[in-house]
Amino acid sequence: MMSRMIVAGAGAALLAVGAAGCASGPKADPAERVVPVRTVVGAGGSVPAGTEYVGVVEEESAVALSFREPGTVEWIGVCEGQRIRKGQLLAVLDTANLRSAYDAALATRRQAEDAMKRLRMLYDGQSLPEIKYVEAETKLEQARATEQIARRNLADSRLVAPAGGVIGRRSAEPGENVMAGQTVLSLLNIGTVKVRVSVPENEIASLAEGTRATVTVGALGGRVFEGRVTEKGVEANPLAHTYEARIRLDNGSGALLPGMVCRVRLAGDAGGEAIVVPAGAVQTAGRGERFVWCVREGRAERVAVTTGALVDGGVVVADGLVPGDEVITDGCQKVSGGMKVEVL
Repeated sequence: MMSRMIVAGAGAALLAVGAAGCASGPKADPAERVVPVRTVVGAGGSVPAGTEYVGVVEEESAVALSFREPGTVEWIGVCEGQRIRKGQLLAVLDTANLRSAYDAALATRRQAEDAMKRLRMLYDGQSLPEIKYVEAETKLEQARATEQIARRNLADSRLVAPAGGVIGRRSAEPGENVMAGQTVLSLLNIGTVKVRVSVPENEIASLAEGTRATVTVGALGGRVFEGRVTEKGVEANPLAHTYEARIRLDNGSGALLPGMVCRVRLAGDAGGEAIVVPAGAVQTAGRGERFVWCVREGRAERVAVTTGALVDGGVVVADGLVPGDEVITDGCQKVSGGMKVEVL
């Protein structure tokens, strides 16, 4: 009887513990990390007529100038940015060794010519075997060829401008040993220049050669140049999914210099309404896909977008967003899908 009472009491205690456990429910999740962010609300805005890009000024052409022979640079008479004319002497090698080689070759040629005159008299008088005469004639031809090579090498110690232009880079200094073909100076043709722009793949099909372009150069105080598209690339950048186009501009004044950044507006249809977000809010995935982070119900959500032209307020989002979407602008590098965020 006593043992039954003990077992019953133990069972009641276990039921009480189980009931207490059921009443308490599942344990609460630990506190989530909350990332502070700043956002902008996407809204329809007016986009100016045409399409705008960022471009970079490039030279029309560039030539690497070098000596044909190795040697020591003795003199360079130009500096970077200097304008030069065709035929102008630019640099000279130390000619001591080349001069000695030429003098030796010249002396050998003269000796061979003198010997040939004497042997010809004997040959004409039938006092010299024909094989000896042929040998002398061969030596004379070899001496003349060697002398011509030495004379050309001596002339190649002078670096002369093949055309007019501007010195872009000076890659050697007096006293420096250079190899044959090593670039000493670069010569740029900037009488006309090209502006290179990257065009998104969804816009390249609508871009035609001859399209009018307006180029604004900030480094020249906002000076505006007019030109036309002369080249349209056919090979895409594998990461950015863009194609390169080039606009040729007249640069008779020489104000446009390679490397200047500019804003390029290509002529197009009339402007309209579009969603514009700051350019820094648009991220690029590993294969070139573009996306933004939006705040939805207090959490970060990745949204794929298709971008368009650059405008004053940022970049045009052609697809993926609707007016009212809250796009993360600051802190987007710290969030991931589903993460809780706090808008500052």
